[in-house]
Amino acid sequence: MVAKTKVMGQQLPPEAFLVIRRGKRVGKKPHRLKHTVYRIGRDPSVNDLVLDDETVSAEHATVKYENGGFVLYDLASSNHTYLNGETITKQTLMDGDVIKLGNVKLVFKEVKG
Repeated sequence: MVAKTKVMGQQLPPEAFLVIRRGKRVGKKPHRLKHTVYRIGRDPSVNDLVLDDETVSAEHATVKYENGGFVLYDLASSNHTYLNGETITKQTLMDGDVIKLGNVKLVFKEVKG
């Protein structure tokens, strides 16, 4: 049996998901954060998670995997990005955090091994 090839110096992110708790797509399958940069917004041509809601900006926020954790960034959105009820521009995510983008609420879930 041949061992899988590992890329040196590149740490793969743990499994993490965004679960829609309020919005038009509530109840749909959770969105797995598959990339080191995950874009969220209304425009389907540039976002990984498309939120069909007029209160969400075309390019609203990103979640980046950096320094061993997931970090949420607001992209100067019109209606801001909220984390657990507080306006943020950049904040590290913790399991169970509630993210609000316009009228849409998401919950961040991280699976730790």
